[in-house]
Amino acid sequence: MSTTQRPEFMIDSWDFTQHPAQEITSDFNQSEKAWFHVQRDVEGVSDWLLTCGVPEPLVDAVLTEDTRPRFDRIKDGFLLILRGVNLITGGAPEDMLSLRILYYKGNIYSFRRRPFKALQVIRERLHDQQGPETLDDLLVMMIEQLNVRIEELLDVAEERLEILELDELHDTSKSQQQLTALHKRLLRLSRFIRPQVAALDKLAVDASKWMDTELHQWLLNERDTTQRLLESLDMMLEQIWMLREHLQQAVAEKMNRNTYWLSMIAGVFLPISFLTGVFGINIGGMPGVDDDNAFWIFCSVLAGIAFFEFLLLRRLRFW
Repeated sequence: MSTTQRPEFMIDSWDFTQHPAQEITSDFNQSEKAWFHVQRDVEGVSDWLLTCGVPEPLVDAVLTEDTRPRFDRIKDGFLLILRGVNLITGGAPEDMLSLRILYYKGNIYSFRRRPFKALQVIRERLHDQQGPETLDDLLVMMIEQLNVRIEELLDVAEERLEILELDELHDTSKSQQQLTALHKRLLRLSRFIRPQVAALDKLAVDASKWMDTELHQWLLNERDTTQRLLESLDMMLEQIWMLREHLQQAVAEKMNRNTYWLSMIAGVFLPISFLTGVFGINIGGMPGVDDDNAFWIFCSVLAGIAFFEFLLLRRLRFW
């Protein structure tokens, strides 16, 4: 592979040996304070990494399909795998994208399969000569931008949850469906953010040995931000459980109230139905068959029985 022609898999590359950082347009195998941002599913990536001196086990680790957030200390660097929200048009934000960061022999290699809004912001700042000054600064900024996008997503989810809390009594069935959908989305986020906190914890401990004190403090701040996002996520999951229980209780109370009133009505009409059933028998000997006023007398008796039952139930405080 020619080192003077930009490979198809190379999204962006920057030289941090000077400030502001300069875009690399040739010699893509250089190995000193450079950031290479790579499309990992394009042919030729593994061969290029091997040419750059990256050991084969690390190549396999950064190109494998299924990953979870983690931090692994290796000789001459580390491997950091993080997740960011999916902001691709038509995609589900909770289907978090995998960002693999390999810090090896003074270079940072980042690998993606689908675009990251977080990294796009950093690349734009570098083009405007307002980006990070060092590779350590770049690493902290990557984590910061990932947290910003996660926080934006959680803010939207929190607003949605507040709306559902206000509208819960208007349409319980619809609210239940929306709560279930929101619950699934937040569970997917929790699946990746929880191990991401652990990965950043390990990175922060390791970075104290080689990162500038000020930048390390910024890294600790971002680690705390990720922890706070996880706590907010856990709180929203608890809110959803409480709200769903409240909705289920409201539905149960409504059903019990309806069942109670149906029982009351059935109780009032039970003796009346019995009398109408008896007097509806079409056989000889029924009283009042030859009396023109018998029907009205019978209706009056039924009304009197119903009124008596009403007073009795009121006195017994059935409602």
